[in-house]
Amino acid sequence: MERLARYVYVPIDLNRATREEIMAVPGMSERMAHEFEEYRPYTDLDQFRREIGKYVDENEVARFERYVTLNPGG
Repeated sequence: MERLARYVYVPIDLNRATREEIMAVPGMSERMAHEFEEYRPYTDLDQFRREIGKYVDENEVARFERYVTLNPGG
């Protein structure tokens, strides 16, 4: 199962994820987890890109985006 976990990741919902779930995103730091939570509720992924882009470059935003999803009305 550990081997599989390296290849399979279920995206977290930006508006509903717990701190623990956010911290499970590869490369996540406490500071970035705080920023993910700070801008809730997210209305769309463009908002996520704008807000998180204040703290990391566009490549890192794109990398984070692979691990998240957004359930409108979250």
